Amino acid sequence: MFIRKGQQFFILIILCLPFPVEACAVCFGGSESNLVKGSVVGGIVLMSITTLVLSFFAYLIVYLRKKSNLYTKIKMNGKHFS
Repeated sequence: MFIRKGQQFFILIILCLPFPVEACAVCFGGSESNLVKGSVVGGIVLMSITTLVLSFFAYLIVYLRKKSNLYTKIKMNGKHFS
């Protein structure tokens, strides 16, 4: 379970070695790649989820306001039975 000092040094050397990194299609400017299309669709999905959640909150506020106004009208007309 324990790693010997020689093995630790070997692992450290391997982790510190530089390795070549290749740029993706976005960095090269390939606007027709699947990566670019996927990121656009992902942005659209995230925006639609945010819009959906905010519209539910707006509907809840409108619904509660209508219920509150209805309750106030019933209470003021003396027709409130609880």
